[in-house]
Amino acid sequence: MNHCLIQGVINSAPQMRYTKENQTPIAEMIVNFKGLRSEDPTRDLKIIGWGNIAQEMVNELKEGQNIVIEGRLKMNSVTRKDGTKEKQPELTASKIHQIEPVEAVKSDESENNEAIDKKESTKKSNWDSSPLVPEVDEIPF
Repeated sequence: MNHCLIQGVINSAPQMRYTKENQTPIAEMIVNFKGLRSEDPTRDLKIIGWGNIAQEMVNELKEGQNIVIEGRLKMNSVTRKDGTKEKQPELTASKIHQIEPVEAVKSDESENNEAIDKKESTKKSNWDSSPLVPEVDEIPF
């Protein structure tokens, strides 16, 4: 079974197109996601949505927004202009979850202190999975 969950930031707003045969909507966008280790570079991933998911992507998502995407991951083989082949990952979305922005800090000092305490406790609870991840990654991206 191929089912992935990826959290990322939308790099390019979703673009809509339609199939020739029955005009099924297809939306595409690029999402940036971080690696597991702090020294890992940020990567791009092409997201594809079909039908209702495509409509949702175009109507509700915008560049810079944090989201979690569920779907099927596949690798496409693309021929570059110089004739060499390159593998590019693509995720076909089955669900998209919008991550709500952090609540704005209130002007009242007690609420402000409470918000800071919550923010600090969130920072402390971040779990670093890098010790559990092997140094050699089998995934080609």
